[in-house]
Amino acid sequence: MRTSIGGAVRRTPLLLTVVAALLALGAFAVRPATAPDDTGQTVVLTSADDQLEASITRMQGRLRDLPGDWQTWAALGMAYLERARITVDPGFYARAEGAFAESARLRPGNPEALTGLGALANARHDFGAARTLARTALAANAWSAEAAGVLADAETQLGNAAAATDAVQRMLDLRPGLPAYARAAYDLEQHGRVDEAGDLWRRALADATGPAEQAYVRQQLGDLAWNTGDTVTAAREYGLGLAAQPTLIGLRHGRARVSGSLTEWASLVQAAPTPTLLIEYAHRLHDAGRPSEAAAQLDLAEAALKLFAAGGGADDLTAAELAIARRQPADAVRLARREWQRRQHADVADVLGWALHLAGDDRTALTFARRATALGNRSATYATHLTAIERSLS
Repeated sequence: MRTSIGGAVRRTPLLLTVVAALLALGAFAVRPATAPDDTGQTVVLTSADDQLEASITRMQGRLRDLPGDWQTWAALGMAYLERARITVDPGFYARAEGAFAESARLRPGNPEALTGLGALANARHDFGAARTLARTALAANAWSAEAAGVLADAETQLGNAAAATDAVQRMLDLRPGLPAYARAAYDLEQHGRVDEAGDLWRRALADATGPAEQAYVRQQLGDLAWNTGDTVTAAREYGLGLAAQPTLIGLRHGRARVSGSLTEWASLVQAAPTPTLLIEYAHRLHDAGRPSEAAAQLDLAEAALKLFAAGGGADDLTAAELAIARRQPADAVRLARREWQRRQHADVADVLGWALHLAGDDRTALTFARRATALGNRSATYATHLTAIERSLS
């Protein structure tokens, strides 16, 4: 039966594009080590990280023997992108770019390389380039679900709601499965159709094939509840997910948010020192009356943003959030406006509206706060900001 989102983004994860493409290109063709447990069932002994490392090593070895294998070069690029996500090291972006470029040199215009370069552009937040690359990939292979996913991510982040929905539907038609369901659920959430998004995630949960997929879906169900202010459901979903995959960063983030434990937050940012997590942790420390420690985390966030820029990325949205955390509203407005010029996503509208409010320009702030909720998104953060701005004007 055809799955339809029928209407019409938290940021859509690169992981889904990367893993889907790796599977399509056969990068995980070799089975991991397995052994029977006490019940006689087979248990996977290697982790997803171990499988990825083994896959990279295997592809590197193959390319030493067959340097003209353009498909393996494209698969290796995707694996490097996934490694960048896991290690929070944007230095892997250059390796990915080199692998995709070699694939394109060996077979000009091949859709696998174009899709990979599009995924890389999304990871670096160059969403306009990602859209162009995805469209070119689809022109070369109209049946590529991976290219449709890259296009959906780019259109979503650019704020092109109708085009994003069309791209998501195309992916669903080509290959219904977790990567497509994830994008469809996010699209529904952006339009305020939270119950339908939850139903789609529960369908994905029923189709999940192992602990890693189950944990990922539980995280999304938890995030969906958290974003609408339902902390009880969020805590339950995060707990169930962590029981399946205790190390998944998204689940650990959710648990830290729900519990408010600064110990959990410290452990989280040590494992994943991303700018957004460091900024959120700094807010928690500031609220707990520990301003010097909060300032130190903001310094780390600034350093992480510089590393991202050194890897070819650009993220003025997070830079604006950092300026807000540092009580620098004029800088926040400047950075958020620059991001808005590149893309009109609801997240950008919300941050720009809040920065304008903090800078004392509530009338302009109201325009952007309303823009953030224009599609019907039921984000608790968006609602809180809009209410505060409206009260300032009353």
